[in-house]
Amino acid sequence: MRDYKSDIRPDEINHQSKHRLYVEGDEDSFDYFALNILFENKLSIKPLGPVFYLKSAAEAFYRDHPNYYYLVDRDHHDDKFIQDCWDNFRTQKKHNLIVWKRREIENYFIEPDYLINSEYCKVSKKELKRKILELSKTRLFLDAANYVVIAVREELKQNWIQKFSNLEEFPNEDAALEKLTTAIEFKNQASKVSEKVSTNYLKERFNKHLHLMTGGQKNISFGTGSWLNLIEGKNVLSQIINTSFGVPVVDGTQLSIKEKRNLIIWDLLKVKKNFPSDFIELKQLIQARLNAGNIE
Repeated sequence: MRDYKSDIRPDEINHQSKHRLYVEGDEDSFDYFALNILFENKLSIKPLGPVFYLKSAAEAFYRDHPNYYYLVDRDHHDDKFIQDCWDNFRTQKKHNLIVWKRREIENYFIEPDYLINSEYCKVSKKELKRKILELSKTRLFLDAANYVVIAVREELKQNWIQKFSNLEEFPNEDAALEKLTTAIEFKNQASKVSEKVSTNYLKERFNKHLHLMTGGQKNISFGTGSWLNLIEGKNVLSQIINTSFGVPVVDGTQLSIKEKRNLIIWDLLKVKKNFPSDFIELKQLIQARLNAGNIE
């Protein structure tokens, strides 16, 4: 049995590199582990915590650190926003933010045509598809509802009011309270919040996303809708690995669930058959920056 630990060691990365790819989570996160393998330790990859930190850094440090790149989950973003991020990365005109085209990196590993290539898969492709479909069906409505929660939550965080700046309008306590309590922005925001938490709006958002996932079909199936891209891949991948993959025991030592997963992912990322096109494109985008020889 091959040992991914002897092949991939994040501490062997050339940390003198001027180019860095920041990802969500910490050094124990799946993103950090998988991307180190994908880039074969030829790029400095650093975890930066929650997605909010990455988005803020992408906006704040773009000009001072043009060789710092930020990769985040899809979350609530639509196809246009995501494609704009990938296109912008090529032209280098704005922030260096890239958003996965699928919900999260795990979604690329629940693609049956790719997943079946692992030497540790112990079921047929037909059975693998059946299990992925079954697990995804049980999550469909939960994930559609959670999409609405994330979308509304993020939309309401937008910077909808600016601080006051005209000192002359605040000569005393009464004047200050008058300006504060009559600011039209508060009334407008209250109206927006009321709309976005209304029953009709929530139903509309839920049905729209569910339709996107199912393709308008009553039941999901392979080849219809975008459910395979938008389902919570992390959960599905974990269950598939636990039930459909086997890793030989070495010297009587049983691998932990995480070690088993890491070994399987390491194995898959070495396989080029049906390799996810987004992985190829991401590497090409980063390599183009490396070849350009930008300096901080």
